[in-house]
Amino acid sequence: MEESSSSAIIDVTTENRIISEFPDEIKDNDGYNNLSLSLDNSLVQSPSIESFSTFQDAEVSELNMDQDTDLCVRVDNPQKQLETLETFILFRVVTKVARIEYSETEYIVRRRYNDFCWLRQKLVETYPMLIVPSLPAKHTLIGQLDRYSKEFIITRMNMLNIFMNRIAYHPILSYDANLKVFLTANPSEFLSYRKNKTSAINKVSDSIQNITTTTTIKNRSIEFDKFKDYAQILHEKLSTIEKISLRINKERQDYITELANYHPILLSWSSTEPPLSGLLIKISSAIERTASAQTQLLNDYNITLGNPIREFIMYVEVVRDVLNKRDNYQLAYESSVEDLSRKRCEKDQLMSLQQQQQQNSESANATSTSHFSLWKATSSDQKLEKLGTCIPQLVKQTESLQDRLECANEALRSDLERWQLEKQASLKKMLMDFANKQIEYYQNCVDAWENVLTDNNITSPSPQVKQEITVQCQLSAS
Repeated sequence: MEESSSSAIIDVTTENRIISEFPDEIKDNDGYNNLSLSLDNSLVQSPSIESFSTFQDAEVSELNMDQDTDLCVRVDNPQKQLETLETFILFRVVTKVARIEYSETEYIVRRRYNDFCWLRQKLVETYPMLIVPSLPAKHTLIGQLDRYSKEFIITRMNMLNIFMNRIAYHPILSYDANLKVFLTANPSEFLSYRKNKTSAINKVSDSIQNITTTTTIKNRSIEFDKFKDYAQILHEKLSTIEKISLRINKERQDYITELANYHPILLSWSSTEPPLSGLLIKISSAIERTASAQTQLLNDYNITLGNPIREFIMYVEVVRDVLNKRDNYQLAYESSVEDLSRKRCEKDQLMSLQQQQQQNSESANATSTSHFSLWKATSSDQKLEKLGTCIPQLVKQTESLQDRLECANEALRSDLERWQLEKQASLKKMLMDFANKQIEYYQNCVDAWENVLTDNNITSPSPQVKQEITVQCQLSAS
């Protein structure tokens, strides 16, 4: 079978898996993960299937490290993998590193989407107050049929590449032990590591979540509240831009359909007006070029604005989640302070009550009140004994929660400053790409119409025809 010039080879790997020996924690909604070793490593090449890779000829040597970093990562070259129970995509992860903790300087591994999800989950668990970059969303049930389409795979690959680059450039996340295993381990080592490093339930986080449903922060942080408001406004603005862009794209699609109706009308007209036939044909060609430029602009939308803005909306949501988590830490601390204050107040009241009872018992008739006083004294002593044990524990817990809150504030404050710089660079690139595509589109339209007016082989049209041409140009430009 002959291969088209725009197609390439995609590797299709067929494996059998042993699923029963791995725990349920390693499974998720996107299908089973790499749950066992390959029993058959044969590769079947299918020249008739286009490669999803946008870096078809890229070599490891082409991944150059900048002067400001000693770790570079690239995600490319998707590979379709066929198995008995499922089909999924493996992405190549290429790493160049110059750190002493790495034994080699270059690594090439293959990871699937669920492996990236595992890595992010481990980073979130290990660094709860750092802004761990977001991942591309899982496919929806409706979009599941297209999860192996070229557009979907390339979009996911590009977003995974952004995810890995953000981690590689992070001053803390890039040194994580789980990341090192993700970048360097062969399939068997990685599966074994994942099996031994299953996620544990964070009971402290669960208790904090329960606090948020019944308690509100009393001493709010102006600094973090201000940033939370900013993140909310930024999220709303980006979401609004996305909605407007989608509406404009729908109108552009209708516009392209209407432009297509010009061509047969102008050709039919040119056959009945020989003196104007050349001009009419040129106008028809200009309209076709305008429609083609509009179609290209529409096709480039996801690359220049659609996917980047959706990805950054998710990134802003990550920031908001971390800020909410920081508020949960403060809620836990304030709740512990209130509990400690309440226990101390209860202890003071009991001690005051004991002194009052002792004074009353000395002045009262011993035969009539001795039994009651003895019972009261015993009850108070038991409560005081419990409080004497509980209060030191609460003091220790409060100090621990205070330390955790202060550490969270410092870590988040530093990461927010770094995120602000990254946000500015990302949004600037997105807007510049969008502007360049708009310029390219309008330049193509101008060139198409200038070609009509500057053609010397066409007889100069009458003023009436000129006016008609102007109207048509205005209609096309609108």
